[in-house]
Amino acid sequence: MMENIANAFNGLIEVIKDQKCNKHAKPIHYVKELKTGEVFCPVCQLAKETDSQLEEMQKNMITRAHRDFLQENSLIDRASTFGYRFDNFEYKLGSLEEQAYKQARQIAGFYYKNPKKTGNSLLFGKAGSGKTHLAMAILNAVNESSSDPMQRCLFLNVTALSKEMRAYIADKVTNKWSEDYAIEKVSKADLVVIDDLGAESADGNATKFVQDILWEIYEANQRIITTTNLTMDELQTTYHDRLVSRFLEGSRGKLIDFTKINDKRMWK
Repeated sequence: MMENIANAFNGLIEVIKDQKCNKHAKPIHYVKELKTGEVFCPVCQLAKETDSQLEEMQKNMITRAHRDFLQENSLIDRASTFGYRFDNFEYKLGSLEEQAYKQARQIAGFYYKNPKKTGNSLLFGKAGSGKTHLAMAILNAVNESSSDPMQRCLFLNVTALSKEMRAYIADKVTNKWSEDYAIEKVSKADLVVIDDLGAESADGNATKFVQDILWEIYEANQRIITTTNLTMDELQTTYHDRLVSRFLEGSRGKLIDFTKINDKRMWK
């Protein structure tokens, strides 16, 4: 065996005939790498390299599981939402959009740098002003940049979630988005976006059923970014005071006001 190894690495190693590694059933001669002078057991070295490859494979699998959590478990209202990033958010220098962009970058930095620190965020104001874009941009930035520890990110559009939960109530066999399932997904995530809050309460009054579910969601995770077309006053009239308090829990420095930004979709 050692002759075969020596022949395969002719000119690179030499077999040390008077030294053997006794870790194996049949002792193996040590070899010396001629260029560096390093002496090692070729079988032990191979085992180390195999272990290293397995560790790298495991690391890559864990990374993919965390990165893919966003797209595999989120509920969106349009496929393009996953493509919203900071680098494709359009704004003019000195504009209110630029100010919102910078604030969103700061929020992303908070969640990225403080993976265990709780605190919600709120993006509120007019429809079409860029709230959803920047909320998903925050998720994408954290999802793609976090490494130690990894962070699972989740995006739930309220309208899509309501639709899935109604489907479950109608047919529990072929649908999965029960209240418990939704809470489980939210609790597993490290950072969550609840998008378009208020859309589920078009008449300006959230039902007790809706408010109870939202309460459970905000209890299950204290790192939630909420987007809503409602003003602060409208939030107070639509939802119970204690629920609004949950939306805003730990949000100091993480509120972005879009009320003076025009609907960007009108000009596309």
